[in-house]
Amino acid sequence: MKKNIKRIITLTFALMLLCASSICYGIGFNMDELCDSVVVVHSSNSVGTGFAISGNMIVTNHHVVDATTRYTIETRSGTLLEGRLIGSDEARDLSLVEVIGGNLPTIPMTTDIPPLGAQVFAVGSPQGLGFTVSGGILSTAEREVDGVTYIQTDAAINPGNSGGPLLNELGQVIGVNNMKVQDADRISLAIPMTSVVDFLRELNIEVNYADISDTDLEGMSGVIIQSSSIEGGTQESYEQYSNSLRNQYNDILKTIQNENKILLGGVIVIAVLCFILMLAMLSQKEKVKASERNLNKAIEALKKQSVQIKALSRMAAARQTESAEAPPSAPPPPANISSGFSEPRPIRRNPMSNSAKPSPRRIYKDQ
Repeated sequence: MKKNIKRIITLTFALMLLCASSICYGIGFNMDELCDSVVVVHSSNSVGTGFAISGNMIVTNHHVVDATTRYTIETRSGTLLEGRLIGSDEARDLSLVEVIGGNLPTIPMTTDIPPLGAQVFAVGSPQGLGFTVSGGILSTAEREVDGVTYIQTDAAINPGNSGGPLLNELGQVIGVNNMKVQDADRISLAIPMTSVVDFLRELNIEVNYADISDTDLEGMSGVIIQSSSIEGGTQESYEQYSNSLRNQYNDILKTIQNENKILLGGVIVIAVLCFILMLAMLSQKEKVKASERNLNKAIEALKKQSVQIKALSRMAAARQTESAEAPPSAPPPPANISSGFSEPRPIRRNPMSNSAKPSPRRIYKDQ
C-alpha cells in the first residue's frame, strides 16, 4: 500500500513538472500559421526575407532589393510569384514590394515595444534556409547606431534574415530584422514598427490603429495596413501580370537567341581551328614523307658507297698478294754522268765478261 502511495505521489509530481514546463515554454500564438505570412525574396544577387502587410504587399529591407526592381517571391508552400518594387527608403533601409497575383495571409503588427527581457522570435531565411525561427529576449528597446534607433535582441540572425519579422510573445510584429553586430555573440538589431508605419504613410498607404479585443492582444494596440490595390482594379492587375509574364518570356527568348548566337560563333571558331589544325597536320605529313624519301635516298647512296668500298678493298688486297708473290727486280743501273757537253764514251765491254768495266789485257811472254 505504501509503495502504491509513493508511486502515485511520484507520478503526480512528474505530471506537475510536465505541466509547468509546458507553461514555461508555451507561446500564445500559432507559429506555424504566422510563417505562412513570411516569404523569401530572391533578387538578382541576394536572398532575403519579407512579411505580408496585406494580401499582395510585403515589407522587407532596402538592401535586399536595391539591385533591381523585379524579384521572385517564394511562399512557404513553394509557390513562386513575381514581385515589383513600389517604394524604397535607403535611410530607413525599408522597401515595399507588390506580389503580383499574391493572396498572402496578413501578419498582425504592433508599435508597442514589450518590456526588457521579454521573449522575442525572429523568422527568416538564414543562409538561404527558408522559414527558420530563432528565439531570444529583448535586450534594449532603443539602441542608437549611426543616428538610427533600433531594437536590440539576442535572437540569432544571419545573412538571409534581413527583412524578416521580429515577433513578440503574442505573435505580433514589433520590428523588421535588419543586421547583427559583427564579431559579437548574438547582438541583433531590428527596425521598430514606428519607422515602418512612417515609411508606409509616406507612400500614401493608409494605416489605421484598429480596435482589437483585449482578449486577443491583452491590452496591446495593433496596426492594420489596409490593402492597396493597383490602379484600375483587379482586371488591370491581371493585365499587368500578363504583360509582366510576356516581358519575361521576351527577355528569356532574347537571352536564348543571344546564347545561340554565341554558341554558333563558338562552333564556327572551333571549326576554323579544326580546319587549320588539319592543314597543319597534312603539312607535317608531307614533310614526314619528304624526310622519308630523303632518308631512303641517303640509305641507297650509302649502300652504293659500301659496295664501292668493298670492291676497292678487294682490289687492294689482290694487288698486295701479287706483289708478294713476284721476284724482286734488279735495281736499275746508275746513270753515267759526265761533265761538259761532250757525249759520253761508250763503255767497252768484254764479250767474255758480264762486267761493264774493260778487263785489262794480259801479255804473255811468247808473244
